[in-house]
Amino acid sequence: MSEPLTVAGMEAAARATTGLSDFGPDTGWREGFERLVAAVEAMGPNDQLRHLATQNIVGQLATRLRFVEDDRNHPEIAQQDVGDPLIVIGLPRTGTTITYDLLCLDPEARAPREWEWYIPWPPTDAATFNSDPRIAQVTAMYDNWLKHAPQLLDIQRFDCTQPGECNHGMQYHFASTNFPAELGVPDYADWLRVSDAPGQYISHKRLLQNFQWKGPRGRWTLKSPQHLFDLPALLKAYPGAMLVWTHRDPTLTFSSLSSFIAGFLAAFGGDKDKAAIGRDVVETWIVAMNRALAARADPAIDERIIDLAHKDVVADPKGAITRIYDKFGLTFSEEHARLIDHFLTDNPAAKRIGKHKHSPEQYGIDVAKVRERMADYYDRFGNLLGRPR
Repeated sequence: MSEPLTVAGMEAAARATTGLSDFGPDTGWREGFERLVAAVEAMGPNDQLRHLATQNIVGQLATRLRFVEDDRNHPEIAQQDVGDPLIVIGLPRTGTTITYDLLCLDPEARAPREWEWYIPWPPTDAATFNSDPRIAQVTAMYDNWLKHAPQLLDIQRFDCTQPGECNHGMQYHFASTNFPAELGVPDYADWLRVSDAPGQYISHKRLLQNFQWKGPRGRWTLKSPQHLFDLPALLKAYPGAMLVWTHRDPTLTFSSLSSFIAGFLAAFGGDKDKAAIGRDVVETWIVAMNRALAARADPAIDERIIDLAHKDVVADPKGAITRIYDKFGLTFSEEHARLIDHFLTDNPAAKRIGKHKHSPEQYGIDVAKVRERMADYYDRFGNLLGRPR
């Protein structure tokens, strides 16, 4: 049996890995770190799960040590302006990925790649952006996941050279929905639902500064449903941010996401039953949606958001991008339009359509109760959840 995880043990392993000792000032990440370590052990994990959790946690701590050292040697990194990012914030499985991919085709856009989010140090270098050795590392990680859960390919793409989601980077702050999805950790999931994760966007911005310091530059184009949890903090960090909220009936998205997470837990050796997965998904994302709706009562937040129906994005992808650009006064170039046409012709996601089978009943999701608990959402956005316009 492998050794139990402890806070002191994880910190010692990170220091030994890097040869560094200074974690810097606590900007709010430590509580999530301590909660995660405790939550892993509370599950009585098998050796495989404990090993994966150890690798992940020590890796994030090592990154924090290296960033503190970089800040000491290169204070100009954290002094950089990151501009006004364009951010897709819709609920998972609502067309966020296709919307994000289309936005990232803009020659003016700069999106963090999945490999950057997963292994953010050393700083990205423009000269080796397409040949960085981390691409092979993350590809090997994906291959291992798919070996244990090949059904994931019917649900999502697995190409780490593509634009990645902010929730991967939020692991660096130990406040990410990735941890429950990959490791289970119900105690941590309960904490994450009620925590504001203070300092989350200090860490988030520091990652963007790291990526652009020596790496490619452009208008930051980002995506994560997790931003729904704290729109006020997101816009405090990025006051000029342009937010794209995609909409689809949550009862459909909850069962789709539950199926996705079931695949991940299979890949990581988790043993949660389908009803438990469905319950966690419903609880997590109802909290996120209701928090975001409450935040939109502030006109300063509401005006930073454009609402798009999943059905309209699917029916007219280029039209959806045009609407986004019109809303925020961005220029939709001919080159961007050409790249979208090419992408839609060649898009491998089309091969997945119809392959992902799921239903709310499979995961114990009570459709009537979900709609009752999200009555405010259905009242406000019900018109976006039906047929394409």
